[in-house]
Amino acid sequence: MRLLIVVGARPNLVKVGPLLPHLQRAGISYDVAFTGSREAERQGTLYSSGHAAELTFFGVPFPTPRWFLDAGAATDGVQTGKALIALEELFAAECPDAVLAVGDVNPTLAAAIAAAKLHLPLVHLEAGLRCGDMTVPEEVNRVLISHIASLHLTSTEESMENLEAEGVSTDRIHFVGNMMAESVLRHMDDIARLDSLPKYGVEAGMYVLASFHRPENLRSQERFANIVAGLGYLGLSVVLPDTNGFSSAMEEWGIDAPPALMVSERVGYLEMLALQRDAAVVVTDSGGVQEESCTIGTPCVTVRPTTEHTATIKVGANRLCEADPRAISACVAEAREAKRAWVTPKRWDRAVSERIVRILRRGVTPLT
Repeated sequence: MRLLIVVGARPNLVKVGPLLPHLQRAGISYDVAFTGSREAERQGTLYSSGHAAELTFFGVPFPTPRWFLDAGAATDGVQTGKALIALEELFAAECPDAVLAVGDVNPTLAAAIAAAKLHLPLVHLEAGLRCGDMTVPEEVNRVLISHIASLHLTSTEESMENLEAEGVSTDRIHFVGNMMAESVLRHMDDIARLDSLPKYGVEAGMYVLASFHRPENLRSQERFANIVAGLGYLGLSVVLPDTNGFSSAMEEWGIDAPPALMVSERVGYLEMLALQRDAAVVVTDSGGVQEESCTIGTPCVTVRPTTEHTATIKVGANRLCEADPRAISACVAEAREAKRAWVTPKRWDRAVSERIVRILRRGVTPLT
């Protein structure tokens, strides 16, 4: 089998990293198309590790993608359209046996459409996640992808049930587990001795780690102001590595950071995991951070009305919170008091890649 893997967001490169050696050992050839730009390398987003065949994404080595498609950041329609044009041309030229696309970002939807139009089977990794809110752009992508994918690899049992309820044939659904969890677990040894707390002037267990990037939180002045106020209302120092526009939003809305809030530059993947490990609580709107915190064992507060990662809530690792200062304070206090001894969701382990390979070796049948 020749597999073309489409990755439409930098965190997903880290996520699929553990899968690639398993594919190689199983004799499944693959190439990776990253819908971002090689220009990012010169801007410091990608860092060369000194090996011709390897780059470092967020501090984690990754084989250099064969293609950088430069879909770029834009509105949902423009980004999806640019990725669709580039991926259709690529798929038509390469004629892979199957396309594997990750997650729920716009390029993943584009990959699904391009594959379907060219009658190529699409394997969807992280299939079936649902938040139940069609005003969320990623939810629209998730629902549409599920109706044109040939093979659905789910991270939770609930995702299987979602797909079955939507009429997806059960023989095309496979519960393989969470690739993000496998990635976290495989990097725990790497962060065992990593301690970046001195540069923030905080102690383990005595700070809150925050991470915000979603437009509904950064582009609404009221919500953003409430979040900033809430982070300053916790009675603990708050460390917030700026991943995508938090500082810009403060400047745009004329909002100053409260004394307790330390907004820093973006940090690497391993440092972010170490910061999550040592935090008292994580406050976020990031889906990936919800999964990581659940796997690491740090309670999470998600400032969103819904989440697709409902498994993290069911096991007690995560809780939803309104964008309100008092609500954020109350949720963080509740999270600090809660026991941290939850059992992670089923198959959030180190064997996810092995399960995926076993499924792929059986072959992928296109939809008819």
